[in-house]
Amino acid sequence: MEDLTSWSQFLARQAKAPPLIFLSGLRHQLTRGVCCQMHSHSAIEIVYHPVGRGVTRLKNDRVVGFAESDIVVYAPHEMHDQVMETEGEDLCLRIGVPGGRRDIPRKCFSVPGVQDVSILEDIRTLSRGQVNPAEQTIYNLRATSTLYALVHLACTRSHEKEDGAKRYVLKAERYIQDHFSSLKTLRVVAEHIGISYDHLRHAFKEQRGRSLIRYLNEVRVDRAKTLLVHSRLPLKQVATMCGFTDEYYFSAVFRNFTGKPPGRYRAKLS
Repeated sequence: MEDLTSWSQFLARQAKAPPLIFLSGLRHQLTRGVCCQMHSHSAIEIVYHPVGRGVTRLKNDRVVGFAESDIVVYAPHEMHDQVMETEGEDLCLRIGVPGGRRDIPRKCFSVPGVQDVSILEDIRTLSRGQVNPAEQTIYNLRATSTLYALVHLACTRSHEKEDGAKRYVLKAERYIQDHFSSLKTLRVVAEHIGISYDHLRHAFKEQRGRSLIRYLNEVRVDRAKTLLVHSRLPLKQVATMCGFTDEYYFSAVFRNFTGKPPGRYRAKLS
C-alpha cells in the first residue's frame, strides 16, 4: 500500500496557497520497450496512460506498474524511466510550484483505473501543449485542480482499502476463535470471508504484525493453558481438543510460545 501521507499533508497546506503553475503538456505515441531513459524533472509530472501497459522504474529500485486508464504522479526531481510492455500512448503534464517551496512530497504515487470525467477532460485539454499568456491563469487553475483531485482520489481509495482490510482481519480473528479446534487449513478462513488466501494473509500480516498461522497457534495455546490448569485430561486429548494434529506437534508449539513443555507448565501451575 502506498504511503500517501506526504501528499495528503501537501494538499492540506495548499488550501491557503496560490494556484500551482501549468508549465507544459505533451502527448506521446509509444512503442514496446524502453521509451524513456532514467530522468527527472524539476516540476511535478502527471502521466496519464489511456492506452498500453508497462512499468516505471524508480532510482530506489521501486517499480510501479501501469495499465490502461492508470495515472502516475511523479514528485519533483524523482528519477524514473518508463518501459512499455505493449504499444500505447501517454499524456504528460508538468506543473510548477511557485515560491521555491521545499515542502513538496518526494515520492510518486499511482491512481489505477481513473474514470472521473472531469479529471480526464482536464488532462486531455492541458496536454495539448504550451498556452498563450492570456490562457495561463485558466490553465494554472485547471492544472492545480487536476493534481488536487488526483491526490484526493488516491487518499480516499487508500483509506477505503485500509478499512476493508481491517474488516477482513476482524472476521478472520472471529472465525479462528470459533473454529480453532477443527481448522485443517487456513484457506477455509479466507473462503468463509470471501477473499483469496494470499489477500487475507498479506492483510493480516500488515494489520497485526504477525502471520495467520501464528495467530491460530496463539489461540490454540491459550485454550490449552486453560485445559492444562483446570482439568486432568491427558496431553494427547488436550492436543486434539485444541486442534493440534498430534501430541508431539502440540508440545513443540506450546514450548515455543511459553518456554515450557505442556507437562511442566501443568505441574508448575496446578
